[in-house]
Amino acid sequence: MNKNKITSAILLPSIIWFPPLVAAECDGDTCNEHMVVMAEPISDGTMTITDPKLPRQPLPSFDGSGYLKTIPGFSVTRKGGAGGDINLRGLAGSRVSIINDGQQIAGTCGGRMDPPTNYISPETYDQVTVIKGPQTVRYGPVGSAGTVLFEREHDGYTVSGFEGRASLTAGSFGRQDYLTELTTGTENYYWSLDVNGSKSDNFEDGAGNEVQSRYDRQAINTAVGFTPSIDSLIELSYGKSSGDAEYADRANKARTIDNENWSLLATQAFDDQLLTELKFQGYWNENDHIMDQFDRPVEPGEPLPIGANPRRTTYGGLIWAEFIFSQDTSALIGIDHINQVQDMRSGTSLDELLAARYQDIFSQRNWGAFVELEHATGEGTLYSGLRYDDWQTELMGSWASDSKQNQRDDDFLSGFVRYEHEFAQQKLYAGVGHAERVPDYWETMKAGKMLTLDTEKTDQLDMGWSYFGDSTVSLSLFYAKLSDYILIDTQATPKARNIDATLFGGEASVEYPLTQTLVATATVAYSRGENDSDHVALGQVPPLEGRLVLDYQYGNWSFGSLWRLVAKQDRVTIGQGNIVGQDLGQTAGFGVLSLNGVYQFDEQFKLSLGIDNVFDKEYAEHISKSGLGNDALPIEERTKQVNEPGRTLWAKLDYEF
Repeated sequence: MNKNKITSAILLPSIIWFPPLVAAECDGDTCNEHMVVMAEPISDGTMTITDPKLPRQPLPSFDGSGYLKTIPGFSVTRKGGAGGDINLRGLAGSRVSIINDGQQIAGTCGGRMDPPTNYISPETYDQVTVIKGPQTVRYGPVGSAGTVLFEREHDGYTVSGFEGRASLTAGSFGRQDYLTELTTGTENYYWSLDVNGSKSDNFEDGAGNEVQSRYDRQAINTAVGFTPSIDSLIELSYGKSSGDAEYADRANKARTIDNENWSLLATQAFDDQLLTELKFQGYWNENDHIMDQFDRPVEPGEPLPIGANPRRTTYGGLIWAEFIFSQDTSALIGIDHINQVQDMRSGTSLDELLAARYQDIFSQRNWGAFVELEHATGEGTLYSGLRYDDWQTELMGSWASDSKQNQRDDDFLSGFVRYEHEFAQQKLYAGVGHAERVPDYWETMKAGKMLTLDTEKTDQLDMGWSYFGDSTVSLSLFYAKLSDYILIDTQATPKARNIDATLFGGEASVEYPLTQTLVATATVAYSRGENDSDHVALGQVPPLEGRLVLDYQYGNWSFGSLWRLVAKQDRVTIGQGNIVGQDLGQTAGFGVLSLNGVYQFDEQFKLSLGIDNVFDKEYAEHISKSGLGNDALPIEERTKQVNEPGRTLWAKLDYEF
């Protein structure tokens, strides 16, 4: 098994100069390994691969959304300290497919307290891969905006061994994180375990206003594997997490946000000249969430608050087969299945709620089949894929009605073709993709409990250019037409309807070594959306954003600075957006400076100290939610949106063994 790569940071809260203790040791001409990820360069066209064990600045939330924010094209909707919802190129919700080590995972809360990334502790994974646009069909349903893979290694030991890592993080506003990972095994067996947790008190924004954002979350994951031969693997894994949280955009508190999951993985490689590998995975996961206001005092004559306990149970599986037809042509062929059931119970007290019976209200089932081909043509490679999906959606219980449509069947095709051409340290690519998706639980709920929304169709062109030399330059552009885009419009009834829309924009990055030990990185991302049906701006599209980064490495020391610049957003349509949020109005631009540094004691220890938002700037992301639910402030002092944290200091210690 490959040893987990440990990279941690020592982040310094000032620009005080520390003289190097030892001479620089660099591979190649420059020291360009980022000790702290502040702006992820575009790595390979439509795909970006990153190491989630690397620390990131600003200090991300404990879940997956904060880690993705450093990748150009991503923004995050803030509700508080937990539950951030990702937005990719102006698209959010089910348009971004989240894959948890092979498992399809979705939230359960009708108000998005628990988006899929809420259940993911990124540092426990070995790799995060982002595929932008509908440029893959193997992870159904196809993510029209993109697909995010949180992946763990699944390898056996060749000889008996034991390894692990541990980290502790402490920061402003009571932030405390811990992580322990252990792996041991022999030639035929292995066992892995990770235990992690994170908690924080309410933070303060740059103006000193307290923001209701407290959370506490704990998780454990373990796996046992059997490797009877170098070509065979069987692994059974189990994970469980539990937490609670408070938010600044709503009155309800998350009393519980729990997840439990099982997965069985089996792979077999072959020496056959045609069939090279078979993969099977079956999984089950369940999200259990209680939201209520039971702790709020009730005035005489006031109705009792109602708490709700939504729950989503998902099971599914896949079978993949890899083929090599010739020296130039290979294929991946697969089938997969997803079955999701949403049920709920409620009550006017916690005891009444817990004593109530669950009632099924919504289900979706899918069978999918796909083929992806790769064909080499001289200096270029042609990638293509085609997918068929058969979806069945049903309303049940209190959602169903004899006078309304309670069931629907949808059959559709998705696919893509992309050509990549490499020459003289450069790469050019261009691809077209088509994705179709059914209305999800949140969109159906907004449609007035009727299955009347049309399926959403996305046709997108992706193209780009990259240069890899002493410096690295990348540019990626996209243009998308969305037919029957599912718009959430809080000013209309029902609140969900189909429109036609257009989105275009792109991302660019430059990584340039100024000296042997000093590297500059710049990234920029922009998306523009049009509601073609209403002839207005498409709601919830983030503004132009850029990042300027300096990384200095010398010996055991590393220092860095991040200047994040975001333009104003005046292209808004108030009340319109997606299942995550709707436009609240125009927002001002802002710039935020953060500093970091790293000291490596030896091969095992790294220590970090740091400061985010050095000048204590008061600001909010354009797509963030309303701050009117912030109980930490009197009503007259609450902000229009949930502001970002003010000046934040943090320290991190990592140990590898």
